[in-house]
Amino acid sequence: MSEDESPENTPAEEVMILFMGTSHQHALTSIQHFNPEAVHIVTSDKFRKSYVRRLNDWSKKYNFRKGSVQSVTDLFEPSCVDSLLDCVLTIFKLECDKFERNVDTFLWSVGITGGTMLMASVATIAAGILDAHAFYVIKPKDGQAIMPNRDIISLPGLRAFKIAMLLKPSDIMDMLKSGGGQIEELIESTAVEPWMLGDLTRSKLIEIHSSEPKWRMTNSGIQIFGLMASGPQYRMRMRDELKDLKKNQEPSDEYNYHG
Repeated sequence: MSEDESPENTPAEEVMILFMGTSHQHALTSIQHFNPEAVHIVTSDKFRKSYVRRLNDWSKKYNFRKGSVQSVTDLFEPSCVDSLLDCVLTIFKLECDKFERNVDTFLWSVGITGGTMLMASVATIAAGILDAHAFYVIKPKDGQAIMPNRDIISLPGLRAFKIAMLLKPSDIMDMLKSGGGQIEELIESTAVEPWMLGDLTRSKLIEIHSSEPKWRMTNSGIQIFGLMASGPQYRMRMRDELKDLKKNQEPSDEYNYHG
């Protein structure tokens, strides 16, 4: 293995974990929307064989690395929560073993659409543990075609709140009011640095146009920024920001010479 191919230099991958039940169409919508580099499935032992076959077919059709199919035998028992979380931790270990290091999971996504309500709850918890983001696939109305760019709801994650907290309160309000615009204007008019755009995008707070230097708030970003801008902590941080601004504008005593 060359130095460039060493585990330390391996970039983070977009890994998807899908919690699955009887229905499987939403998995295809998820794969087409996120275009992951690897997909793992968590399901019950009842559906294990069918999802092993489907995952094999999907990986060839959509060109992603085939992950594992994890299954539980106690889906309707109290121990199910621990069993489902063990499945997710097994997936994490498999990914770490593949790259011979602890992998970064902030690019991971967890689908909570399939299976039981308990599976959806555990999937959401798992996303929080991994610092990944959970998402839900909407079922189109009768007669409507499935549209991956329309039918996905990304749920706010802990990482998104952490990234949003790095922004100045005034910048949060400015971005919330504008909703989007030219990237150059955003960088010039706020304290947002170019390197922060990647974090904001990966955290699903903003979207970057694929071919033009434009950005816009996501629905998740609007929700998170809106919550932050309406809370007491935001007002406290805004007061601190205004105090710092006023202090920096006052003339320093260091240059007040008296004859």
